[in-house]
Amino acid sequence: MAIKRDYGKMTPLQAAGCLRERRRDLTESRRLTDTPGAIVTAARKLFERQGVRATSVASIAREANVTRELVYYHFANRNDVIEAVIDDYVEDLVESVIVWNEARIFGDTPGSLKKCIRTFRYSLYDGAGRPRPMIAVLEELGVRDAFDVRATREAADCLANHIAKEYAAYHQIEIELVHEMFCVVIFGLVGLVKMNPRIEDDVLMKVIEQTLRLDMVPIEAEKG
Repeated sequence: MAIKRDYGKMTPLQAAGCLRERRRDLTESRRLTDTPGAIVTAARKLFERQGVRATSVASIAREANVTRELVYYHFANRNDVIEAVIDDYVEDLVESVIVWNEARIFGDTPGSLKKCIRTFRYSLYDGAGRPRPMIAVLEELGVRDAFDVRATREAADCLANHIAKEYAAYHQIEIELVHEMFCVVIFGLVGLVKMNPRIEDDVLMKVIEQTLRLDMVPIEAEKG
């Protein structure tokens, strides 16, 4: 189920730090659809290809194959389009967590952790280790730090409020302040990879295992 959001008159920095309400469940989508969704997709493409400053509302309208008037019908101004694009970038990262969760094999904590690291790397870097185009857009806007805080918070919310509950049904959770520790892990991974892009996945896995005190012993699914 998609959530409709009315975009106000935030600056890019305000938008990058604006937390949304927590998801009620993992099937809830925060993507804009139909014409607003097409406009956001077009804006993202142009921002990443030629930069935000070089992208006008008219060029977004042409890319989306709509009129300028229709863009202004859905978004009051260009800042509102930028706000929607930032929301879409956050959704990229949170959805990557949801997709990873859906692909996990029950009881295989080591395998799930390995896939988690791959998902993390792929979300921020391409196969050659280069930052995704999203990063350049955020840095041009001067909102990278605020975005990192917001994306960390929303990803941690998803992990703590949904995925950790399943883990707790079969394992003893050995840490307190679960949500806060997820924030520490996510921020730590981002920082480690910034400092050392060549850091091995096994090292990142060990960091998560030790920080969250995960039970790495596989368990078998109950036979019905």
